[in-house]
Amino acid sequence: MSIQTIIQDVTSFLNVIVLAVGYFFLVRLYREWIHQSREERIAGGRPMVVVAADYGHLPEVRVVVHNFIKVPAKEVTFEFSAPVESPGGAVLSELPYFEKGPPFLEPEGEVGCYWGSMPALLSLLNEKGLEDGIRVTTTYKDLASESYESEWTLNPLLFDGAPLEASRGMDDLVKAVEKIPEESSRLNGRGRETGTEEGGNGSA
Repeated sequence: MSIQTIIQDVTSFLNVIVLAVGYFFLVRLYREWIHQSREERIAGGRPMVVVAADYGHLPEVRVVVHNFIKVPAKEVTFEFSAPVESPGGAVLSELPYFEKGPPFLEPEGEVGCYWGSMPALLSLLNEKGLEDGIRVTTTYKDLASESYESEWTLNPLLFDGAPLEASRGMDDLVKAVEKIPEESSRLNGRGRETGTEEGGNGSA
């Protein structure tokens, strides 16, 4: 057998090995992709549980827990770097909801509770030496039991010294709606008076 024949046989053998190894890894990647796709379908995607201070109704501030994604979260837990205390003395972080954590949080679900008025909160946080705010670490799982962790900060002191304008709440909206019939009646009365006067002038 010549050297050239041996080289050709070795080359052919190596090509077969390379093809076999490549096929093996291709099948393995395909199986992993199928497995991952199946888990994603089961879980519906990754949830995102956020803990934040809600400043939408200043000067009142709320602490809200919000799942921003359209997939559920389960086994949610919270860990606070310092107690979340209200000016009235209530410790929100010791509520059962935060201490035990909700077993399930629906897609785009939100739960909130009143924290306090902004001026009183600023005074309390300064008194407690919480200039950097309160860090909240949240842990939770998707439906496939994949675990996630994220960290958020509650810090109303970022607004210290800022001119704050109170938001118009639902009570203001209700009052505005209640005034509509009164304004309508008053305007209709003016219209009738004007029509009467114009009619009287015409008959004269």
